[in-house]
Amino acid sequence: MTLRVGYSDTLLVDPQARDSLDGIGIYTRELRSRLARNPELRVVPVVMGGRAARASAPGTFVFPGCPPIVAARSLLLGTQWPGGKELSPRIDVYLATDYRVPRLRDTPVCATVFDAIPLSHPQWANPHMRRSKNWILRHSIGHADHVLAISHAMVAEIVELYRIPAERISVTPLGIGEDWFVTLDAQRIDRVRDRYALAAGYFLFVGTLQPRKNIARIVEAYSRLPEQVRAAYQLVIVGKVGWSAGDIVELLRGSAALGVRWLERVPDDDLRALHQGACAFVFPSLYEGFGLPVVEAFASGAPVITSTVTSLPEIAGDAACLVDPTDVDAIAAAMQRMVDDSQWANDLRARGRLRARVYSWDSCAALTAAALRDIV
Repeated sequence: MTLRVGYSDTLLVDPQARDSLDGIGIYTRELRSRLARNPELRVVPVVMGGRAARASAPGTFVFPGCPPIVAARSLLLGTQWPGGKELSPRIDVYLATDYRVPRLRDTPVCATVFDAIPLSHPQWANPHMRRSKNWILRHSIGHADHVLAISHAMVAEIVELYRIPAERISVTPLGIGEDWFVTLDAQRIDRVRDRYALAAGYFLFVGTLQPRKNIARIVEAYSRLPEQVRAAYQLVIVGKVGWSAGDIVELLRGSAALGVRWLERVPDDDLRALHQGACAFVFPSLYEGFGLPVVEAFASGAPVITSTVTSLPEIAGDAACLVDPTDVDAIAAAMQRMVDDSQWANDLRARGRLRARVYSWDSCAALTAAALRDIV
């Protein structure tokens, strides 16, 4: 029997999000394309009001705009979201991939939970209406019939902070596209490097500028490297400005003389070339629900320095150099070793390539499809 899956397309059609997808957007796009290829599923696109509704394709179901007060009323009174009565006959299950979790009275809802940051570290989340949005988030996810976690490390936090019983949680690790594994020719890498005025070989970080990404400590660790190392190896930070990033932006702008380059926006094709031209990928994040940038670096053949916390040891396995993200000296020592010990760095490159093959969007989609069938 064909399973009709209501699928949240909001991020994919909203003009404000679709041209610069973050991790959740990439997940939404890649998972959707794989589920749509499954002959046993029929994906029914759904969007939540506003700009996304105006940009949606014919055949898309559009929920009316649902501001926080409407969502709170639905949760308090146990009523379904506006439009839910019309959607339910069209689908067998609803998959919320982007934290927009509607309450549907007649249809099971499955919600993907990427992390527990709004509840575990509220200082790292958007401060606008933080308390009310966190209340809505906790309760809307709590009403979901099933939850998808993107790593095993997140399960305990989801149980504790979202109050979801473990038996209602499935783990569906993220994947990576085949294009990340394609080795680019040296001339193309050189052209991209020249476009951004970079010297051959550099330390690379990729991620949205926000406190949990630990960028200040990366810059501090880099500053502790010997001057001759910094003269030969720049530190390249690639990332758009996120919440509470004012201090980070000021730091990056003031560190150019040190050898730090900040590239705010880089097209995907250039980004893959930058990965392949790096001497090391430095990602000692303080918190990750999965850590997709680590897997992208693995696939690109860049040796990786990452953290001993949250999901990162699980995702990296034995393919990366793991450091305490609060220990600046440890980060600096790992960066120095990447320069000094080419045999070790090359071993990490090889291990990383193999590790990246563990994660595929096809596998993520297969696990997701199985979880959806189980709750219908």
